Amino acid sequence: MSRLTRRAGLAIMAGLIGLSGCGTTPAGSPGAAQSPGPASSTPAQPTTAPPPPPAGKPAGQPGDAPRACTLPGTYLTDVRAGEHHGYDRVAFAFSGGLPAVTAGRGPAVDADPRGTPVTLAGQSSLRVVFRGASGICPQPLHRTWTGPSVLTPYYPQLLAVSAAGDFEGYLSFGIGLAVQGSYHVFTRTSPDRVVVVIDVSHVALGKFPGIWDITSWPQYWARQYSWRNGHQPWLASPLLVVRAWASSRWHPTPFIHQVNAGTFKVTEPGGKADTLTGVRPASVPGPWVITKITYGSS
Repeated sequence: MSRLTRRAGLAIMAGLIGLSGCGTTPAGSPGAAQSPGPASSTPAQPTTAPPPPPAGKPAGQPGDAPRACTLPGTYLTDVRAGEHHGYDRVAFAFSGGLPAVTAGRGPAVDADPRGTPVTLAGQSSLRVVFRGASGICPQPLHRTWTGPSVLTPYYPQLLAVSAAGDFEGYLSFGIGLAVQGSYHVFTRTSPDRVVVVIDVSHVALGKFPGIWDITSWPQYWARQYSWRNGHQPWLASPLLVVRAWASSRWHPTPFIHQVNAGTFKVTEPGGKADTLTGVRPASVPGPWVITKITYGSS
Protein backbone atom coordinates (compact mmCIF):
# COMPACT_ATOMS: atom_id res chain seq x y z
CA MET A 1 0.00 0.00 0.00
CA SER A 2 1.43 3.44 -0.92
CA ARG A 3 2.34 5.91 1.82
CA LEU A 4 -0.26 8.35 0.45
CA THR A 5 -3.04 5.74 0.59
CA ARG A 6 -2.07 4.72 4.13
CA ARG A 7 -2.13 8.34 5.29
CA ALA A 8 -5.53 8.86 3.73
CA GLY A 9 -6.83 5.76 5.48
CA LEU A 10 -5.51 6.98 8.82
CA ALA A 11 -7.20 10.34 8.23
CA ILE A 12 -10.55 8.61 7.68
CA MET A 13 -10.19 6.50 10.83
CA ALA A 14 -9.04 9.47 12.90
CA GLY A 15 -12.25 11.23 12.00
CA LEU A 16 -14.27 8.12 12.79
CA ILE A 17 -12.71 7.71 16.24
CA GLY A 18 -13.11 11.41 16.90
CA LEU A 19 -16.89 11.03 16.68
CA SER A 20 -16.86 9.27 20.04
CA GLY A 21 -16.11 12.56 21.75
CA CYS A 22 -18.41 14.79 19.70
CA GLY A 23 -21.56 16.46 20.89
CA THR A 24 -24.34 14.01 20.20
CA THR A 25 -25.63 12.21 23.28
CA PRO A 26 -28.02 9.42 24.21
CA ALA A 27 -31.70 10.02 23.75
CA GLY A 28 -33.94 10.30 26.78
CA SER A 29 -31.41 12.14 28.95
CA PRO A 30 -31.57 15.96 29.18
CA GLY A 31 -28.31 17.52 28.08
CA ALA A 32 -26.84 14.17 27.06
CA ALA A 33 -25.74 13.27 23.55
CA GLN A 34 -28.13 11.41 21.22
CA SER A 35 -27.46 7.70 20.94
CA PRO A 36 -27.24 6.07 17.51
CA GLY A 37 -30.40 4.92 15.77
CA PRO A 38 -31.85 1.43 15.62
CA ALA A 39 -28.60 -0.10 14.30
CA SER A 40 -26.98 0.65 17.65
CA SER A 41 -29.22 -1.70 19.60
CA THR A 42 -30.63 -4.16 17.08
CA PRO A 43 -29.33 -7.65 17.79
CA ALA A 44 -27.68 -9.48 14.95
CA GLN A 45 -30.39 -11.50 13.24
CA PRO A 46 -30.12 -15.31 13.20
CA THR A 47 -28.76 -16.54 9.91
CA THR A 48 -29.11 -19.77 8.02
CA ALA A 49 -26.06 -21.32 6.44
CA PRO A 50 -26.15 -20.82 2.66
CA PRO A 51 -26.14 -23.82 0.29
CA PRO A 52 -22.74 -25.22 -0.71
CA PRO A 53 -21.04 -23.09 -3.36
CA PRO A 54 -20.83 -24.37 -6.92
CA ALA A 55 -17.96 -26.69 -7.69
CA GLY A 56 -14.66 -24.87 -8.10
CA LYS A 57 -15.71 -21.78 -6.08
CA PRO A 58 -14.31 -21.52 -2.53
CA ALA A 59 -16.74 -20.78 0.31
CA GLY A 60 -16.70 -17.17 1.47
CA GLN A 61 -16.26 -15.78 -2.01
CA PRO A 62 -18.79 -13.57 -3.84
CA GLY A 63 -21.30 -16.45 -4.06
CA ASP A 64 -21.95 -16.06 -0.31
CA ALA A 65 -21.97 -12.26 0.07
CA PRO A 66 -20.60 -9.26 -1.79
CA ARG A 67 -17.03 -8.48 -0.84
CA ALA A 68 -16.51 -5.23 1.03
CA CYS A 69 -13.26 -4.50 -0.84
CA THR A 70 -11.87 -5.61 -4.18
CA LEU A 71 -8.43 -6.10 -2.63
CA PRO A 72 -7.57 -9.22 -0.60
CA GLY A 73 -7.98 -8.89 3.14
CA THR A 74 -10.39 -9.02 6.05
CA TYR A 75 -12.68 -6.03 6.36
CA LEU A 76 -15.21 -5.00 9.01
CA THR A 77 -18.74 -4.65 7.61
CA ASP A 78 -21.06 -4.36 10.62
CA VAL A 79 -21.21 -3.91 14.40
CA ARG A 80 -24.39 -4.77 16.30
CA ALA A 81 -25.35 -4.90 19.96
CA GLY A 82 -28.11 -7.05 21.41
CA GLU A 83 -29.80 -7.72 24.75
CA HIS A 84 -30.82 -11.28 25.59
CA HIS A 85 -32.04 -13.23 28.62
CA GLY A 86 -29.03 -13.60 30.91
CA TYR A 87 -26.49 -11.90 28.66
CA ASP A 88 -25.71 -8.94 26.43
CA ARG A 89 -23.65 -9.25 23.27
CA VAL A 90 -21.90 -7.33 20.54
CA ALA A 91 -21.24 -8.90 17.14
CA PHE A 92 -18.60 -7.77 14.63
CA ALA A 93 -19.18 -8.93 11.04
CA PHE A 94 -16.37 -9.29 8.49
CA SER A 95 -15.88 -9.80 4.78
CA GLY A 96 -12.94 -11.83 3.49
CA GLY A 97 -12.56 -14.22 6.43
CA LEU A 98 -12.23 -14.11 10.19
CA PRO A 99 -9.41 -12.14 11.86
CA ALA A 100 -7.46 -13.20 14.93
CA VAL A 101 -9.00 -11.62 18.02
CA THR A 102 -7.89 -10.81 21.56
CA ALA A 103 -9.91 -9.25 24.38
CA GLY A 104 -8.93 -8.05 27.81
CA ARG A 105 -10.05 -5.89 30.73
CA GLY A 106 -8.47 -2.64 31.70
CA PRO A 107 -9.16 0.52 33.69
CA ALA A 108 -9.41 2.42 30.40
CA VAL A 109 -9.15 1.96 26.65
CA ASP A 110 -6.70 4.10 24.67
CA ALA A 111 -7.04 5.00 21.00
CA ASP A 112 -4.51 3.41 18.66
CA PRO A 113 -2.06 4.92 17.70
CA ARG A 114 -2.57 8.25 19.48
CA GLY A 115 -2.88 6.85 23.00
CA THR A 116 -5.70 9.23 23.96
CA PRO A 117 -8.48 7.84 26.17
CA VAL A 118 -11.58 6.49 24.43
CA THR A 119 -14.75 7.73 26.12
CA LEU A 120 -16.93 4.89 27.42
CA ALA A 121 -19.77 4.66 29.91
CA GLY A 122 -19.67 2.46 32.99
CA GLN A 123 -17.30 1.31 35.71
CA SER A 124 -15.29 -1.26 33.73
CA SER A 125 -14.12 -1.72 30.17
CA LEU A 126 -12.94 -4.27 27.63
CA ARG A 127 -10.52 -3.73 24.79
CA VAL A 128 -11.11 -5.94 21.73
CA VAL A 129 -8.40 -6.09 19.05
CA PHE A 130 -8.71 -7.75 15.63
CA ARG A 131 -5.35 -8.58 14.08
CA GLY A 132 -5.15 -8.56 10.30
CA ALA A 133 -8.38 -6.61 9.82
CA SER A 134 -9.45 -3.11 8.87
CA GLY A 135 -12.53 -1.00 8.42
CA ILE A 136 -11.02 0.80 5.42
CA CYS A 137 -10.58 -0.46 1.86
CA PRO A 138 -7.45 1.18 0.41
CA GLN A 139 -8.43 0.98 -3.24
CA PRO A 140 -10.71 2.64 -4.04
CA LEU A 141 -10.39 4.31 -0.66
CA HIS A 142 -13.60 3.93 1.36
CA ARG A 143 -14.95 2.74 4.68
CA THR A 144 -16.21 -0.84 4.60
CA TRP A 145 -18.18 -0.27 7.79
CA THR A 146 -20.46 2.74 7.47
CA GLY A 147 -22.31 2.51 10.78
CA PRO A 148 -21.88 4.85 13.76
CA SER A 149 -18.49 4.86 15.46
CA VAL A 150 -20.16 4.71 18.89
CA LEU A 151 -23.08 2.53 20.01
CA THR A 152 -24.73 3.40 23.34
CA PRO A 153 -27.46 0.81 24.00
CA TYR A 154 -27.23 1.11 27.83
CA TYR A 155 -28.23 -2.49 28.44
CA PRO A 156 -27.93 -3.90 31.98
CA GLN A 157 -24.22 -4.72 31.46
CA LEU A 158 -23.24 -3.64 27.94
CA LEU A 159 -23.37 0.15 27.93
CA ALA A 160 -21.26 1.39 25.02
CA VAL A 161 -19.13 0.20 22.11
CA SER A 162 -16.65 2.62 20.54
CA ALA A 163 -14.11 2.46 17.73
CA ALA A 164 -10.61 2.70 19.23
CA GLY A 165 -8.24 2.45 16.26
CA ASP A 166 -7.48 1.10 12.79
CA PHE A 167 -3.72 1.15 12.36
CA GLU A 168 -1.23 -1.09 10.56
CA GLY A 169 -3.46 -4.17 10.53
CA TYR A 170 -4.86 -3.78 14.04
CA LEU A 171 -8.54 -2.86 14.38
CA SER A 172 -9.54 -1.95 17.95
CA PHE A 173 -12.75 -1.34 19.89
CA GLY A 174 -13.56 -0.39 23.46
CA ILE A 175 -16.59 -1.76 25.32
CA GLY A 176 -17.99 0.02 28.37
CA LEU A 177 -19.53 -2.20 31.08
CA ALA A 178 -21.71 -1.39 34.06
CA VAL A 179 -19.54 -3.56 36.33
CA GLN A 180 -16.64 -5.94 35.90
CA GLY A 181 -18.07 -9.35 35.02
CA SER A 182 -17.46 -12.51 33.05
CA TYR A 183 -17.41 -12.59 29.27
CA HIS A 184 -16.32 -14.85 26.44
CA VAL A 185 -15.50 -14.45 22.76
CA PHE A 186 -16.37 -16.87 19.97
CA THR A 187 -16.61 -16.88 16.18
CA ARG A 188 -19.34 -17.78 13.73
CA THR A 189 -19.44 -18.24 9.97
CA SER A 190 -21.99 -17.63 7.21
CA PRO A 191 -21.56 -14.72 7.63
CA ASP A 192 -18.16 -14.41 9.31
CA ARG A 193 -18.44 -12.67 12.65
CA VAL A 194 -16.83 -12.40 16.07
CA VAL A 195 -19.24 -12.28 19.02
CA VAL A 196 -18.47 -10.96 22.50
CA VAL A 197 -20.98 -12.31 25.05
CA ILE A 198 -21.18 -10.54 28.41
CA ASP A 199 -22.84 -12.25 31.36
CA VAL A 200 -25.44 -10.18 33.21
CA SER A 201 -26.44 -12.73 35.86
CA HIS A 202 -24.02 -11.28 38.41
CA VAL A 203 -24.70 -7.59 37.76
CA ALA A 204 -25.90 -6.47 41.19
CA LEU A 205 -26.27 -2.72 40.94
CA GLY A 206 -29.49 -2.69 42.94
CA LYS A 207 -32.25 -0.11 42.67
CA PHE A 208 -31.02 3.23 41.42
CA PRO A 209 -30.87 5.64 44.40
CA GLY A 210 -31.54 8.92 42.61
CA ILE A 211 -34.95 10.59 43.04
CA TRP A 212 -34.54 13.88 41.15
CA ASP A 213 -33.54 14.56 37.54
CA ILE A 214 -31.53 11.30 37.18
CA THR A 215 -33.75 8.46 38.36
CA SER A 216 -32.60 5.24 36.63
CA TRP A 217 -29.40 3.40 35.79
CA PRO A 218 -29.76 3.82 31.99
CA GLN A 219 -30.30 7.54 32.47
CA TYR A 220 -27.31 7.72 34.80
CA TRP A 221 -24.99 5.95 32.34
CA ALA A 222 -26.15 8.29 29.57
CA ARG A 223 -25.38 11.32 31.75
CA GLN A 224 -22.05 9.84 32.80
CA TYR A 225 -21.09 9.28 29.17
CA SER A 226 -22.11 12.84 28.31
CA TRP A 227 -20.22 14.18 31.34
CA ARG A 228 -17.08 12.28 30.31
CA ASN A 229 -17.36 13.96 26.92
CA GLY A 230 -17.25 17.37 28.62
CA HIS A 231 -20.96 18.17 28.82
CA GLN A 232 -22.52 19.56 32.02
CA PRO A 233 -19.39 19.31 34.20
CA TRP A 234 -21.41 20.73 37.13
CA LEU A 235 -23.17 17.35 37.50
CA ALA A 236 -20.16 16.09 39.47
CA SER A 237 -20.51 18.88 42.08
CA PRO A 238 -22.93 18.10 44.96
CA LEU A 239 -23.41 21.79 45.70
CA LEU A 240 -24.23 22.66 42.09
CA VAL A 241 -26.68 19.75 41.78
CA VAL A 242 -28.50 20.94 44.93
CA ARG A 243 -28.46 24.48 43.55
CA ALA A 244 -30.01 23.21 40.30
CA TRP A 245 -32.76 21.52 42.31
CA ALA A 246 -33.43 24.69 44.32
CA SER A 247 -33.41 26.86 41.17
CA SER A 248 -36.02 24.59 39.61
CA ARG A 249 -38.39 25.44 42.50
CA TRP A 250 -37.66 29.03 43.48
CA HIS A 251 -36.33 32.21 41.94
CA PRO A 252 -34.07 33.66 43.06
CA THR A 253 -32.19 30.61 44.35
CA PRO A 254 -32.56 30.34 48.14
CA PHE A 255 -29.73 30.11 50.65
CA ILE A 256 -27.92 26.75 50.67
CA HIS A 257 -25.78 25.50 53.56
CA GLN A 258 -23.55 22.43 53.20
CA VAL A 259 -23.74 20.34 56.37
CA ASN A 260 -21.25 17.67 55.29
CA ALA A 261 -19.98 16.03 52.09
CA GLY A 262 -23.39 14.60 51.18
CA THR A 263 -25.93 16.68 53.12
CA PHE A 264 -27.29 20.19 52.46
CA LYS A 265 -29.81 22.53 54.08
CA VAL A 266 -31.90 24.68 51.74
CA THR A 267 -33.81 27.56 53.32
CA GLU A 268 -37.06 28.19 51.44
CA PRO A 269 -38.28 31.77 50.86
CA GLY A 270 -40.89 31.24 53.62
CA GLY A 271 -38.20 30.26 56.14
CA LYS A 272 -38.61 26.46 56.16
CA ALA A 273 -35.34 24.48 55.94
CA ASP A 274 -35.28 21.44 53.64
CA THR A 275 -32.61 18.74 54.01
CA LEU A 276 -31.17 17.08 50.89
CA THR A 277 -28.78 14.14 50.83
CA GLY A 278 -27.09 12.45 47.90
CA VAL A 279 -24.34 10.16 46.66
CA ARG A 280 -22.23 9.37 43.66
CA PRO A 281 -23.80 5.98 42.78
CA ALA A 282 -20.87 4.61 40.77
CA SER A 283 -17.42 3.72 42.07
CA VAL A 284 -15.79 5.94 39.44
CA PRO A 285 -15.97 9.72 38.91
CA GLY A 286 -19.23 10.98 37.50
CA PRO A 287 -22.51 12.72 38.32
CA TRP A 288 -23.75 13.13 41.89
CA VAL A 289 -27.45 12.45 42.51
CA ILE A 290 -29.99 13.49 45.13
CA THR A 291 -31.26 10.45 47.05
CA LYS A 292 -33.50 11.96 49.75
CA ILE A 293 -35.37 15.20 50.37
CA THR A 294 -36.82 15.98 53.80
CA TYR A 295 -39.02 19.04 53.65
CA GLY A 296 -39.11 21.38 56.64
CA SER A 297 -42.29 21.80 58.65
CA SER A 298 -44.39 24.97 58.49
